[in-house]
Amino acid sequence: MPENVTILVNQRPYHLDSETTSAEAIRTLASAPSDYEVWKQVKSPDAPGQPPVDDVLITGALQVKSGDKFRVVPSGTFGAR
Repeated sequence: MPENVTILVNQRPYHLDSETTSAEAIRTLASAPSDYEVWKQVKSPDAPGQPPVDDVLITGALQVKSGDKFRVVPSGTFGAR
């Protein structure tokens, strides 16, 4: 297991001591309410004002690696998926 894993949440770095985390843990890092959605950014950011094309909605536990990027946003920000 690595010493720490650095992920970006809403463009801010956070250091984890595990390669496993959850949507709830990511919301906690971002100080976001429990009804906010967590999205894993898969490719480069989409154009401003456009919904994400390749991003993945995270609802449970997941494996992470250093450099992974996430967005924590109010529910419905990107519409129904």
